[in-house]
Amino acid sequence: MISIKFEEREKIGLQYALETLHGCSPFGQERIRRLRFYAPEERAALEEELYNVEQAANAAGELKDVYNKLMTGLCQMKDIRNSLRRCADGETPDHVELFEIKGYLQRLEGIRPLFAKIDEVTHFRGMAFHDVKDALAILDPDGTGSRGFYIPDSATAKLKEVRRAKKDVEECLFHAQTDAEKDELRLKRTRLCAEEESEEMHVRRAMGAALAPMVDDLLADADTAGRLDFIIQKALFAVRYGGVRPELTERELELEDMVNPELCDLLAEQGRRFVPVSIRLEPGATVITGANMGGKSVAMKTVALNVLLLQAGFLVCAKKARMPLFSSVKMLFDDLQSIQSGLSGFGSEIVQFQKALSEVEQGYSLFLLDEFARGTNPDEGAVIVQAVTRYLNGVDAISLLTTHYDKVAEYAHMHYQIIGLRDIDPEAIRRELAVTHEDGVTVIARHMNYGLYKVEGKSDCPRDALNICRMLSLKPEIMKMIEEKY
Repeated sequence: MISIKFEEREKIGLQYALETLHGCSPFGQERIRRLRFYAPEERAALEEELYNVEQAANAAGELKDVYNKLMTGLCQMKDIRNSLRRCADGETPDHVELFEIKGYLQRLEGIRPLFAKIDEVTHFRGMAFHDVKDALAILDPDGTGSRGFYIPDSATAKLKEVRRAKKDVEECLFHAQTDAEKDELRLKRTRLCAEEESEEMHVRRAMGAALAPMVDDLLADADTAGRLDFIIQKALFAVRYGGVRPELTERELELEDMVNPELCDLLAEQGRRFVPVSIRLEPGATVITGANMGGKSVAMKTVALNVLLLQAGFLVCAKKARMPLFSSVKMLFDDLQSIQSGLSGFGSEIVQFQKALSEVEQGYSLFLLDEFARGTNPDEGAVIVQAVTRYLNGVDAISLLTTHYDKVAEYAHMHYQIIGLRDIDPEAIRRELAVTHEDGVTVIARHMNYGLYKVEGKSDCPRDALNICRMLSLKPEIMKMIEEKY
């Protein structure tokens, strides 16, 4: 079972993606808030969800006005599920509960024709609303169609008689002359009000009992409203970020031109664009190498994000995708490690690694390790990561590691490198920096290519750090010493 902590959601951009959704109904908002991930054994249900989201996304332009009307209706719904359950349990609903149930039924009645219009185009699977006319007739026996709730005089003969008597007393009270006469009439009115309340309670109890056999269907409609709400939000998300329905595989994962919505929006605000990343992964360990500012972690987090989007029933943010379903997704990022146990940063890494590995080995999983073992010295760190990489090749999981240590990739099943600055002329960047007031790191980042390429054969980590020193005009005496070592 996939379980992702809030800080992990934030780190990979999943929380940002969820916050771009605008669930309209309380039922849709609850689905977003309590996001669930489909397990591998729920593949058929996930396929149905993906089909529905894809159909809704494809029809978003054609059905824009209908979607807007639907969302307006969903926004007006209240969560009446507890009131419905009270009716099913034989409890007497109060006046406010019946008012809210009536409003809920009226919203459902308004949504049904809008859903029918959408369904004519999308042909949704596994979704339908019940006819609520019989339920509405219980709460609006005179068929007034009013938004308010009122028990009519015609509900029972006794109620009609009591209300007529109360009206007569109130009329007499209006014309009464003496205090004694008024006191007697007030006492009589109080008794009649008690009788009216008692009779209304009998009517409300009868209404609740009449609704009881319909409660399961009405609760199912609330669930359908929430699912429809969520599907429309997922569809609009896919339209905004170019979502695609993946081909589900048994083992391998391939994402072509994947993007991270949070970074797309952040870079757009800066007048820049996110460089789409492509990657193919198979069971065993895959290593991504590259300079520290080269985007290794971004690539890893974008893989994690899109895997989790898929298993939450979203179209993934990529041009093309082939993806399996995982039993678990475990992530170890350096800045998420806890040292509250009193261990060193490295000790905490090992504790967290052991815990995550025990879960990964329970079923086919995705295991992500970002710059693992950076909490110790480079010589020891390299040896440790090499050993971890060799071990993970034998684990039934897709393991993805980023590292700046040399020789690790030699032990990996596959090796990718960040393109980085390999095609950039350092002198050209130096000339640009000489005539601009921009921060040097900002200029270099603009020229950095964050795409991946698959490395064939042996290759050490790229030496972008040396080029960055040159571009930023590090003191010549220091540069000379560095170059002598290289």
